[in-house]
Amino acid sequence: MTDSDKNTSKNVTVLIDLHYLPSVAYFREVAEADHIILEAHETFQKQTFRNRCEILTSNGRESLIVPIVHGGEGYIKDVKIDYSQRWFQIHDRSIRSAYGKSPFFEFYMDEISTVLLKKHTYLWDLNLELLTLCLEKLTFKKKLSESNSYIKAQEIPDYYKDLREKILPHQHSSERQNGSPRYQQVFGNEFVTNLSIIDLLFCAVLDSPELLQ
Repeated sequence: MTDSDKNTSKNVTVLIDLHYLPSVAYFREVAEADHIILEAHETFQKQTFRNRCEILTSNGRESLIVPIVHGGEGYIKDVKIDYSQRWFQIHDRSIRSAYGKSPFFEFYMDEISTVLLKKHTYLWDLNLELLTLCLEKLTFKKKLSESNSYIKAQEIPDYYKDLREKILPHQHSSERQNGSPRYQQVFGNEFVTNLSIIDLLFCAVLDSPELLQ
C-alpha cells in the first residue's frame, strides 16, 4: 500500500480484476469508486470474464472469447493473445450484426472496432484499452491504476472494496443481478442481464448515469 492510497481513505477504492469489455455489473461497481485499482499480480483464471464477454444476438446470449496462447495461464500481464484464430474479425462482425440497429451504434462502434483490430500482443493491454475507452464514453472520471503487488484478502485495507473474483459468468440469476438496470434491448421481450457494457452503450447510453447507480 502506497502513501497515496492511505491519503484516499475517505474515498471509495475498488480493487478488481481486469475484464474483456466488462459487464454492466462491473461498471455499476466501479461507478461508486473514486479510485479503481486493477489486480495486475494475479494468475490467469479460466472460465472468467478476463478473456470473454457476453452480448445479445437474435439467437440470445452469445459469448465472445479471446483465445490465448497455449500455456498462457501464468501471471495475467504475461498472457498472450492467440492470433492463429481470426477471433477479432469474428468479434467485430458479431457485434455489428447484434447492435447495428441500436440507437447509439454509430457513435461508438468505430472506436471499439479500431481497438479490436490493433492486434495487441497481450490480453492485458487489449482489456485495458477497452476499459479506458468505455470509461471515457460513460464520462466516468476515475483514477485508474494497477496494483503494485498481490494483496491477500485478509490484508485488504478497510477502505478498499475487494471485487476480485466477484463478477463471474453464469451469474444471471444471482443476488448480484437483483436490481439490475432495465432498458430497451435490441432483441427479445425479456430483459437479459450480465451482458457486456457495450449492450448499454449501444442501446441506452444517455440513461447510463441513472442506470449505473
